Amino acid sequence: MSVTVRTRRDFLKQSALAAGATMFGTSKYARAESASDEKITPTADSIILIWMPGGVDQWDTFDPKEHTPYQKGMKGSDLYSTFPSIPTSADGIFLSEGLENIAKVMDKGTILRSLTSDTKFGAIHLKAQYYQMTSYEFPAGVQVPSMGSMVARTLDRRDPNVPAYIDIGRDVTTADEEMLFISQYQGPGFLGVKYAPFMVPFPEKGMPTLEAVAGMTPERLDKRQKYLEMITGLSTESIRESNKTSEYMQVMADARAMMDSPIKQAFDLSQEPESIRSAYDVGHRFGEGCLLARRLIEVGARFVEVEYQYAPFKGFDTHENGHTRMRDMKAQIDRPIANLVRELDERGLLERTLVVVMTEFGRTIADQPKAGTEAFGFDESQTGSSLVIDDERLYGHHGHFSSASNMLFFGGGFKKGFVYGKTADRHPMLPVENPVHLIDVYATIYRALGIPADTYYTVEERPFYVTKNGKGQAIMDMLA
Repeated sequence: MSVTVRTRRDFLKQSALAAGATMFGTSKYARAESASDEKITPTADSIILIWMPGGVDQWDTFDPKEHTPYQKGMKGSDLYSTFPSIPTSADGIFLSEGLENIAKVMDKGTILRSLTSDTKFGAIHLKAQYYQMTSYEFPAGVQVPSMGSMVARTLDRRDPNVPAYIDIGRDVTTADEEMLFISQYQGPGFLGVKYAPFMVPFPEKGMPTLEAVAGMTPERLDKRQKYLEMITGLSTESIRESNKTSEYMQVMADARAMMDSPIKQAFDLSQEPESIRSAYDVGHRFGEGCLLARRLIEVGARFVEVEYQYAPFKGFDTHENGHTRMRDMKAQIDRPIANLVRELDERGLLERTLVVVMTEFGRTIADQPKAGTEAFGFDESQTGSSLVIDDERLYGHHGHFSSASNMLFFGGGFKKGFVYGKTADRHPMLPVENPVHLIDVYATIYRALGIPADTYYTVEERPFYVTKNGKGQAIMDMLA
């Protein structure tokens, strides 16, 4: 356990320095867009990214195996899915019990069951999350933009009054090194503040984000903005003419314009009928986040990310009580995701909106008597034969598993009622058909949006590609 703690501490120190460089970087990151000659007809105009960090247990969600009920003294090698599988609206596709609502919309989606990584991320969730959200391993040599920022930069806004990249559900805080680093890999990197996400921590309070504080009239706001412009104009020439200054001033102007725009009504969930709000209400902001995402797509958002907040050993980070934790977690995501897909479809938006559901890695059995004590947090090759499950707290999947995880795709040109890839039925449950690497998943998502995989930006006089080295290959079999 001491190895894990030291490794995580060292990583956080390194990542905090990198995050600081992002926040206080200089204008050395010259930006000049260039792309290949490939012309792609997009099948999606916008994207909703459902981000569920912590390591979702794929065997008890989207890739169920044989149901093995708890028996005191059972071996880990006899433990597969802790819930029965259930049929879905798509012939031959099964999900885990507890996902009955998502099962009803699987005829509209694709499941990728064979996502794998050559890098084993061990106990360090943040490094795996950085990779999942950027497709680059940390450290990458530059401040890498998140997928949301890259899409915002490449495709710009769909509507001039709606931010291109909106993040729903993440707290705005830099209170510790962990949150500082999370803000980095979810941020604009070298692209600059103009492409940072518009943050909505609490979807039910979306309106206050765009409201002035008490006593602050529009006239006072305008005076303050003019004062800021005047002060900036008195700065040195190098500051006045820097890209960062102009981008910051543009961000301020855009925010002020939104406060006067009817678009801000989209952030007001109280305008929804009570029946709709209650359908999304699961006692967690994630549910309302999915509802707000639908409303924002309706008014012209380009990229909306809905997060389930990450916290070590909480949420999807199941290091013990895996079965009961997954039962509770599925209850919080099932209705919101299903309602989002269903409503987008009913309103004619799903065809041109790509919904992506993802996490940073999967789960497997732990190899220690106490779940979560393995030295590096993962057991990629364990069969479980040495693990005796004599306590219900051990009943579940508690080890990190970078070798296999799942992603879901709805709409946006992806196939309907389709499964790509297959994993083994016995431990270690590695991909056995069509293993897929993240770089190619990114290429597939970008292709749906009309972005060639070798699109690049010039950073410090060298190209930086939207997929590593521009080598991502779209998985055409997943596209309709």
